[in-house]
Amino acid sequence: MKTERLLGIIMILLDRKQISASKLAEIFEVSVRTIYRDITSLSEAGVPVTAFPGVNGGIQILDNYKIDKHFFTSSDITSLLVALESLSTNVSPLQSNQTVEKIKTLVPAHLSEEIKLKTHQIAIDLTPWTSNQTLQPFLEIIKSAMDQQKLLRFDYADNQGKKTTRTVEPYRLVLKEISWYLQAYCLERNDFRTFKLSRINDLDALGEHFAPRPFQPAPLGKEPFYGKKWTTITLKVTHKIKDQLTDKFGQLNFFESQEVGKEIVEFPFMEDDFGYHLLMGFGNQCECIDPPHVRKELKNRFEELLAIYQT
Repeated sequence: MKTERLLGIIMILLDRKQISASKLAEIFEVSVRTIYRDITSLSEAGVPVTAFPGVNGGIQILDNYKIDKHFFTSSDITSLLVALESLSTNVSPLQSNQTVEKIKTLVPAHLSEEIKLKTHQIAIDLTPWTSNQTLQPFLEIIKSAMDQQKLLRFDYADNQGKKTTRTVEPYRLVLKEISWYLQAYCLERNDFRTFKLSRINDLDALGEHFAPRPFQPAPLGKEPFYGKKWTTITLKVTHKIKDQLTDKFGQLNFFESQEVGKEIVEFPFMEDDFGYHLLMGFGNQCECIDPPHVRKELKNRFEELLAIYQT
């Protein structure tokens, strides 16, 4: 969000004194043009920011500048607090809490109660229903290694179960839905790779430092959703599954069924393992009505599953 980016720019300028627009663009993953628009916004808001051209130029802020509490509106500060407090369950709670307390010092006294009320109106809980006990220590090790630019070594199992040992330069942690990923430069593959934290074992931070490489964050998407052909199928589902489908795929076309407690839905389906596993995961709460070949394939897969438990 723009407000968080503006605050981030101010904090960086207060810490580094001078930095190039291209470096800021890299840090915040926006264009250089966007950074210059941000600098203009800061100047218009009364922040003494100056841009100097040339090889040794860059963006500076006056040495004696302090953030005016009136620079941020109550909505700005509320957005910052909600975002930071939602992250505290997934990153270091101590560090997040310290940051939250610093942000609260920006709150003018006459807006304190209003912002407290607004902050409590929205809660974002990113923690999964089931807990991975190794996740938090892994996050701390990786974050520390990124801060200190130290190599990491770990055992990794890919989605086919093949195990390898990797030594990497860590560059970025990404939370996608309920899963954490590490984007790093792999010394064994001599290329940037994305690693799912749940597939990492025996993570260790090495004493060896690395010189950062130019890093372009790769987009994280579920591979089954890209370059695949979608087929519209007809399902009969319970109200419980209706909620799950709506959560994952947005508003779908539901119709009343002759069976009590069930509805008919036109569903975008991918005819691969991912798609079939998704439907099978709904168990007896979901039935494929059409087309016949998808229904037949589901029947075959369920029979193969049943055969495992009959031996």
